[in-house]
Amino acid sequence: MRYVAVTLLLLASATASGVEFVDTVSRPLATFPPTLLDIASHLPLNTPYKDADLITYAHEGTHGLARGASTSHGIYILRGLRVMIPTPPVTMLEVERAVPENRRGPVYKTYMNQGRHVGWKDQPLMLVDEWVAYTHGSMVRLELGQVSRQETDRYCGELCFYVSVMYTIAKERKAPTGELRSFCRWNLDRCRKTIANWDGLPAFAAGAVTFD
Repeated sequence: MRYVAVTLLLLASATASGVEFVDTVSRPLATFPPTLLDIASHLPLNTPYKDADLITYAHEGTHGLARGASTSHGIYILRGLRVMIPTPPVTMLEVERAVPENRRGPVYKTYMNQGRHVGWKDQPLMLVDEWVAYTHGSMVRLELGQVSRQETDRYCGELCFYVSVMYTIAKERKAPTGELRSFCRWNLDRCRKTIANWDGLPAFAAGAVTFD
């Protein structure tokens, strides 16, 4: 019930950009962990985002349910809901340059190189998309009680930090950040509830992220 209440508060703050309702289109295996069951049921059974690894399936399926627009980006947050977040006036190259060398982490090159591509370079919210995808992967890992795939949690922390860098740049430019801040705080709360050692992850060795 608390998830629903917090989600409703998030949605109330997102009315400027909008909330989309995503149809249930299939009936995947009932044995799937709850988070994956939710994601998979909103994708066709033959979706190209399907993967034998259930954590990867949740991650990629989250991307499959995202939607880009010229001035916003829609991110799937479970329960058949996709939140549209306004795109801040920040480029991926600016984020790349602003991440301190001692906080770049193993996936820094992967996502910053991706940020040079046409679909990413002016859409920094792709970092939020990735963060949420890792969050859902970590939720599935917890639901499975799986000891392996700990990198999913670590990468979730790294993406959270990159998002915080992007958010800080937008805030310093006095760009409207209220909806982005609300969303990031909400997902940060999910991460802390999902990943036991969240604030102790390597990405936060120099200090926790708060999205003030």
